[in-house]
Amino acid sequence: MMALIEPSTLPRGIRPYKRGYIVDVSINGKRRTKTAKTLHAAIKARAALVEAIQQETGKRGHWTLAAAIERTKDVVWSGTASYDTMCHNCRSLLEFFGASMPVESITTDQIDAFVRHCQTAKGNSGATVNRKLSCLSRVLRTAHERGKLAVLPKMPRRSEGEHRIRFLTQDEEAQLVIILERLALPDVADAVLCLLYTGFRCGELWRLERRDIDLERGTITAWKTKNHHPRTIPLVEKLRSIIARRAAACRQDTDRLFPGCGNEWLRRPWAIIRHLMGKDDDPQFVPHMLRHTCATRLSQAGVSLTLIKEWMGHTTIQTTARYAHFSPEDLRAAARLLG
Repeated sequence: MMALIEPSTLPRGIRPYKRGYIVDVSINGKRRTKTAKTLHAAIKARAALVEAIQQETGKRGHWTLAAAIERTKDVVWSGTASYDTMCHNCRSLLEFFGASMPVESITTDQIDAFVRHCQTAKGNSGATVNRKLSCLSRVLRTAHERGKLAVLPKMPRRSEGEHRIRFLTQDEEAQLVIILERLALPDVADAVLCLLYTGFRCGELWRLERRDIDLERGTITAWKTKNHHPRTIPLVEKLRSIIARRAAACRQDTDRLFPGCGNEWLRRPWAIIRHLMGKDDDPQFVPHMLRHTCATRLSQAGVSLTLIKEWMGHTTIQTTARYAHFSPEDLRAAARLLG
């Protein structure tokens, strides 16, 4: 009887079977098997099965990950509020899988490896990993919808959990203002303060146009928002001079108050700010924290959750309720009523 090699030492997809070997190849839902009498024949059979599947895939037209991403940018994300964020997440996909990776070759096992890479090598939170997976899922779905991908791989999701809401303290804000003055980057300083005192999402601020400002009434309107619901908020006195100056610099009503600015533009100066404030080890010290700060301070000032919801542009009151515990005075008032 022929002595078979231990399974642990065999190439992937080849295992002992009766008096020989069985070759089992599965690529994105396409499975092929074949038996062979010797290991050498099994290895040749495996190569032939892989080539056959790849040739069959090629009849639909070969799409690389880079090609799928570019098409998704054009037909799905172009002109949306999430465009910059999706482009940033796509860079993580290209860095791990490679631009030339065929979309047919991205399996669930490889996606699991990508998740481990994000968590261990990159230190990403569950929420960040899920956003990257959502980006990958949309890219692969674009390929699938256009006949370039036979089967969509299963997309795992990570537990996000509840995290402490990170916001600026008054002392941290004072330190931040000093650093902004020292850096002498007026556009960055204006953007940071506007984010802090409007609670706008970064994308909402970048899209702000002169016609969205009403200095007479003292209001700012965000028309293009994440949930597609425009909202108007009062202009905080600390921002009036900044907004008036930037509006005056616009030649037309459709000119943006922060032309050429965006998430990528802010990324490097924010990294410098973060370092100078000694927050390199604080993963939550990100620009979005300025939005959290605005909502937190509104709650601390005793503003009702309903009004905070309208100010921040939340879709549901459940999102706003995360800030409820910052209003202990409401509980004290309830205790007095009970007493």
